[in-house]
Amino acid sequence: MAQFGDFTVDRNSTKYVLGSGGTIISYATDEPAFEFNADGSYKGLLVEPAATNICLQSEDITTTWSPFNATIAANATTAPDGTTTADELRANTTSQTYVVQQNYPPDPSANHTFSVFAKKDELNYIQLSFANTSQQYANFDLDLGVVGTKGSWAASSTIEDYGNGWYRCSVHINVGSIPSFGIAIVPSASASWRQAVSAGSSSEGIFVWGAQLETGPIATSYIPTTTASVTRNKDDITLGSASSLIGQTEGTLYVEVDWRLASGTIQRLITVSDGTNANRIGIYRFATSLYMSAYANNASLTSQGVSSTGFSGIQKIAFAYKTDDFELYRNGSSVSSDTSGSLAALATLTDIDLGQYYDALYQANMWIRAVQIIPRRLSDEQLIELTS
Repeated sequence: MAQFGDFTVDRNSTKYVLGSGGTIISYATDEPAFEFNADGSYKGLLVEPAATNICLQSEDITTTWSPFNATIAANATTAPDGTTTADELRANTTSQTYVVQQNYPPDPSANHTFSVFAKKDELNYIQLSFANTSQQYANFDLDLGVVGTKGSWAASSTIEDYGNGWYRCSVHINVGSIPSFGIAIVPSASASWRQAVSAGSSSEGIFVWGAQLETGPIATSYIPTTTASVTRNKDDITLGSASSLIGQTEGTLYVEVDWRLASGTIQRLITVSDGTNANRIGIYRFATSLYMSAYANNASLTSQGVSSTGFSGIQKIAFAYKTDDFELYRNGSSVSSDTSGSLAALATLTDIDLGQYYDALYQANMWIRAVQIIPRRLSDEQLIELTS
C-alpha cells in the first residue's frame, strides 16, 4: 500500500499556502504543501500546475500602482501571512470611483484570473475589475463573505475565507478580444457596480494585500512579487520502481480530495503506468465528468465515468479494476461500471503519479487528502466502506 510519505516531490520553487495556525506559510523547494482551512482543519496536499504572477508589487500598492481619487496607507494592518504589510486603500473624495490599477497587454490565447486578499475596515465591499471594459468585474461583500454582482463578461468569481477577517477574492475573464487591459481594486459602499462611497466618508477604506494576475481559470496558491513577475513551478509528485505496490492483473486506486473545479482543463487525480502512454490506469476529470481509465498496449480497456458538475467539498473516489470488471465508486456508491476489457496485454506498471499524468502534466489543481494503492480488486462491500 502506497501512502503520502512514500512519494518524492519535485517543485523547484517556494510555495505559499494557509497553515494550521491561521496564517499563510511557505513550503521550501521540493517540500509537499499541506494546506489547512481558516478554522484550522486539514484541507489536503495542494497539487498544482505551474503559474506566474504578472502583477508587480503584490504586497505594496504604494508603488507601481496608480491611485485615482484615492490615498494609500502603507503597512496599515497585519496581513494574511502575519506580517504588518497590508495596505489600506482609502477614498479621498465622495463623488467618484476610487481605483488603483496596473496596465497590461493581453495574451490573446489565454483567459486571466485576478485575485486579491481583502479585509473590511470602514467599508465592507470591494470590486475587482479589468478596467478597460465595463462588464469584466465582480463585487464582493467582505462582511458576509459572499460574491455580489458581477459583469456579464466575468466568467466566474469566488471568495475564500482565510481567517482573521481576510478573504481572497478572485474574478476570471477572457481578455483576448481587447487591445489592452488594466486591473483595478475598487473600495465601495455597496456590492453594486462601482458605487461611490457615501458623503462625508473621505477617510473610509478597505485593507488589501497579495494581488495576483495569472493566466488560467482559477486563482492558484499565492505567488508574491516585487519588481518583476514570479513563477511558481508545478508540483511533480511521483513514486517510481513501485511495481510491487501496484496491482498488475487487478487492483484498486483510491483518492480522497477536496474538490476544486478548474474548468477547461484536464485534472489527473492519480495515474499508475509503465512511464508511457501505452500502459496506464487512472482517475481523472475532463470537461464535465469524472472518469476511470485503463489502457493496455495502447488499447483502451475502459474510459467512462459520471458527471462531476455538482461536485464540491470532500470527494472519496475509488477505481477497482480486473479483467472484464472495472468499477468506479464515489462517496459510498458505484457510479460507473464496465464488464469488458482484458488486462492480458498490460505491461508491468512501475510508476505512481499523484495528482498528475504519467508525463508530469495535467496536475489535479485541487487538494489531495488521502491516497491508497491496493494490489487487489476490493469487493463491492469494501469499496462502499472505503468511499463512505
